[in-house]
Amino acid sequence: MREIRFPGPACPPPASPPVCGTVERWLASAHPSPDTMLGEWSSAAKLAVLPLGTAFEAVRLPERIVHRAVASVDPYTVSDRLARCLAGAPVIRDPGFRRYYALVPPGTSQTWCEPAAQCLGEGTYLGVPRGDHTEFDEWTKASYWAVPMVRPGRLCTAADVLALAMTGRCLESEGEA
Repeated sequence: MREIRFPGPACPPPASPPVCGTVERWLASAHPSPDTMLGEWSSAAKLAVLPLGTAFEAVRLPERIVHRAVASVDPYTVSDRLARCLAGAPVIRDPGFRRYYALVPPGTSQTWCEPAAQCLGEGTYLGVPRGDHTEFDEWTKASYWAVPMVRPGRLCTAADVLALAMTGRCLESEGEA
């Protein structure tokens, strides 16, 4: 069987930055200069700074709240349980600042009311890792996808993130009593 090739830029092999994937293009489209964002992903940090509010917003969850809610501190177990709790929707982990960011639809910040987590919207920027950066690196402690985005525009529902944050807050309160 003969391989068919289409003209135009080809996707690099999986070991290279997946800058031509549909998820990456969708994320880059939220940036005022998508080419700049793609260039940032090619840097050593594998991180691009993206404005929130147009394509998506992000709920910033303290690590302790997430770990309480999913009953684990192991990065692989946490990622697996977050994927289940949030129906496979995307979550970024920032181990340096001990936070998780659940990506939610635009407008969520206008009605968000859970004190254990803050919803970041328009006027805020978020460091978004390259699509293939999906594992915790103890040495660099760089941000990575705890739950990777698998389809353009597929985001966490605010209700699922709210349930996760409330569960973690309640369990944390029980532990303090």
